[in-house]
Amino acid sequence: MTRRVLFGGIGQESCSFVPGVVGFDGFTILEGEDILAPEHQSGREVDGVAQGAAAECIELIPTVLAESSPGPPVADAVYEFVRSRILQAARDNAGAIDGVMLLLHGAMSTQSLDDAEGDLVTAVRQAVGPDVPIVASLDLHCHFTQRMLDGLDALAAFHTHPHIDFHDAGVRAMRLLAHILQGRVRPAVAHRKVRMITSPETHNTRTGPHSEVMARAVEMEQETGVLATAVFSTVPWLDVPNLGWSMVVVTDGDRELAQKRADELATMAWERRKRYVTHKVPLAAAMRQVLADDRRPYILADCADSVSGGALGDGNDLLRYLIETGYSETAIMTVTDPEAVAACFAAGVGGEVQTSVGGKLTPGFYSPVPVRGRARLLSDGRYVGQRPPGHVCIGRTAVLQVGGISLLLSERGAMTIDAEAFRHVGLDPRRAKIVQAKSTTGFRATYEAYAADMIELALPGPCDSNLATVPYRRITRPLWPVDPELDAPW
Repeated sequence: MTRRVLFGGIGQESCSFVPGVVGFDGFTILEGEDILAPEHQSGREVDGVAQGAAAECIELIPTVLAESSPGPPVADAVYEFVRSRILQAARDNAGAIDGVMLLLHGAMSTQSLDDAEGDLVTAVRQAVGPDVPIVASLDLHCHFTQRMLDGLDALAAFHTHPHIDFHDAGVRAMRLLAHILQGRVRPAVAHRKVRMITSPETHNTRTGPHSEVMARAVEMEQETGVLATAVFSTVPWLDVPNLGWSMVVVTDGDRELAQKRADELATMAWERRKRYVTHKVPLAAAMRQVLADDRRPYILADCADSVSGGALGDGNDLLRYLIETGYSETAIMTVTDPEAVAACFAAGVGGEVQTSVGGKLTPGFYSPVPVRGRARLLSDGRYVGQRPPGHVCIGRTAVLQVGGISLLLSERGAMTIDAEAFRHVGLDPRRAKIVQAKSTTGFRATYEAYAADMIELALPGPCDSNLATVPYRRITRPLWPVDPELDAPW
C-alpha cells in the first residue's frame, strides 16, 4: 500500500539585533516537483526525505520549500506565501493525505510573529485534523516552543555542529514518519525547557561540554523504546519570550520515559553551564601570536559579525586594525558593502578605488573605514557552497586589493562556514597568512584540517557571545547568564 505524504517547509534563522527584513529576494523558493528535481539535489534534508520516502514506498506530495541564509526577521509576505501554499495543498488533497513532513529550521521570526514555525505547525494541524501524523526536521539551534510540541507527532533534529548531518536528519525524519504510518510505533513526546542560553562557539559537538550532552542524546536513541532525541541549544540572538534551551525526546508510547530522558539531558546541560561560557582573545593579542609564528593560515574568527548567525557581515574591526597598524603580510577577508562593490565595478578590473568600507548596514556596532586599493576581480557572486550544500548568491562581488589584503566585498553577506566564497573568486585560504571567518563554530569543520591555529576574536557585533550584555528587551526572565544568580534550571 502506497501512502501519500504532504511535503514542504521554510528555513531561516533570525537575528533580532540587525535592522531590516528578509524579503523574497533573500529566499530560494521551489514549488511542486521542482523541489525534488535532480538539479536541486545537494545532500540536504530534502534529499534525505526523498531517499527515505523511496525506501518506504511513500509518495511525496511536494508543495513549497523556501530557504534563506540567517539574517533579520522575515517579511510577513514571504511567510504568508509559503504558509498559504502548504495549506492550499492540504485542502486540495483533503482525505487523501496519510501524513505531513515539514522541513523547518525552528528559529525564524517575522515582522509580526515571534514563533513562525509554531504558527505554521498549528495551521497545518488544523488543516489536516488530529489523526494525520505530522513530523518535522529541525535545526540544532531551533527555538522549540509549546505550539510546535502541541502540533507535531514527532521530530528529528541535527545532531552535529558544525552541521554535517543534513541528509541524515531528513532520512531519520522520514523513517520515523513511515513507521508511524505503518503502525509500528505510537510516538509520545516530552519537552523540557531549560532557563539558559549559550553562544554557539561552545556548541561544538566534537569537543567540550556539548559533545558530552550530544553523545548521551545519541546514545539514548539506541535504547529500546526511544525513537528520537533533540538537544536544541537555541540561537541566542532572538529577542523573544520563552527563549532557552530545549530537550525533546520521542518514545514509542512511553511518555514517562520520554520525560525522564528529556530531564536527564536538561540536567546535564545545566550542570555544565559555566563550561559553555565563551572566552575570546583580544585582537591585539591574537595579532601578536600570528606575527610571531611562521606558519599559515591563521583563521581569525569574527564571531560577533557571524553571517551564519544572522549578522549582516559589514563588520570591519579586523580590517581597520590591519590597515592602521601597517600590516604587510597576506590576508583574505569579507565585508558586506553594496556601495563599495559599486565603486569597484565603476572602476573596472585593474582600476584604482578609493572608498569607505563596512559599518553602513549595522551602524550601531561599526563605522566605515577608508581604504584605497585596486579592483582585482569582479563577479556575479554565484557559487556552490559546501556547508550547507547548495547554490549561493551573495550579489555582485568584488575583490579589492589593499596592499597584502585581498578584501572580498559583496552586496549580501557571505557565509564563511566553508571557504567557497573565497575560492569562487580565486582566493586560496591555504596560502594566506590570515583568513577571516565570520562564523562561530561552523568554520572549524572546514579549516581544522590545515589551519596553523584558529582564534576567536573578542570583537563587538550583533552576534556577541557575551550574552549578559546583549540588549534583550523581551526575553522571559530569569534566564542564565543574563541573570547569573539563577540556581534552578526550570
